[in-house]
Amino acid sequence: MAAKVLIITGKLVEREELSDILRDTFEIVCASNGEEGRKLLSEGISDLACVFMRADLPGIPGAVLLKEAFSSGLTRKIPFIVIEGEDDPDTPNEWFEMGVMDFVRRPFRTRMTKRRVMNLLRISKRAEKSSEKLGAQDETLKKQFKLLTLQSEELKKSRNSLLEAIGSIVEYRTLDYSDHIERVRKFTLILGTRIMKDYPDMGLTKEKVELYATASMLHDIGKVCLPDSIILKPGRLTPEEIEVMQSHTSKGGELLEGIRSYIGREQFNAAMDICRYHHEKYDGKGYPEGLVGDAIPLSAQIVSVADIYDGLVSEKIYKKAKSKSMAFEMIVNGECGMFAPRIVESFRKSRNDFEALVDQTGMDLAEDDN
Repeated sequence: MAAKVLIITGKLVEREELSDILRDTFEIVCASNGEEGRKLLSEGISDLACVFMRADLPGIPGAVLLKEAFSSGLTRKIPFIVIEGEDDPDTPNEWFEMGVMDFVRRPFRTRMTKRRVMNLLRISKRAEKSSEKLGAQDETLKKQFKLLTLQSEELKKSRNSLLEAIGSIVEYRTLDYSDHIERVRKFTLILGTRIMKDYPDMGLTKEKVELYATASMLHDIGKVCLPDSIILKPGRLTPEEIEVMQSHTSKGGELLEGIRSYIGREQFNAAMDICRYHHEKYDGKGYPEGLVGDAIPLSAQIVSVADIYDGLVSEKIYKKAKSKSMAFEMIVNGECGMFAPRIVESFRKSRNDFEALVDQTGMDLAEDDN
């Protein structure tokens, strides 16, 4: 039985056009005014996958229906998309806070509209899995803590497993990524190994590279402290929201202090450097402290390149993936901020390995370089 899409709009042309676009994949249910929409939402449509809703509905306004859906918890389970008119003002920020995940305007583009719905469904399914994962979080961490009593190699393995478990919690919390943390770990291994071979004077060893790669799994741990309205917002962030987003570096440091005794001194120090400083730039234009040059820990410089590259080639709800070649050029040309010259040179030499990992994980979603 096909999943259902509910379309609530007083505009017949909008109901017809959206129905034509989506009916080959979904069963379509329509409401022409606020009263009909409220009835359908309150009754609960089985297998409801997504809701398209216009703000200026006849009868009950869309804002009222949205508040009711938010209060009942419906917007946390089902993606809501606002249909905006040509003369409508921008969607208010509070709508995003109540669960609106996207907006569309006529003319509706068939491919883009379908892609948006499928992306939102993917995120919604990840949210369901996230709830299950977070529900089992306490038990998982208790088991991992018990493993810390093992000695030598077993102790090292258990600590790595703990970092991976915590990193997975961050990933399920933010929802935007698909195995982002694991790919950043692998990119860190690739780049760190290349730097170790190219520049022995930088002091990297196989053990250090592995340490940095493992610690990289906690680079975004501070994001678990941020509100959903910011980390799940599909649109551009306001200056105030950017400031809150940037606070994940310091908040991450605070969270790491709480698990210091469980992950070992070396892993803690590496994770703290990476967490706090992976957004610093070589020319001092990064955050949170505006560090310059080699004042930025080497671990954070390496993970910064890995994190940015993965972000560029990954598709997100608010942007398409960049092609591998475009992502490479953007980093080496300084479009993503300045990196140390020697790190950039090693990144150049690692290009084939980076792109091979993208191919292996099926991430090459970009169609061209435009």
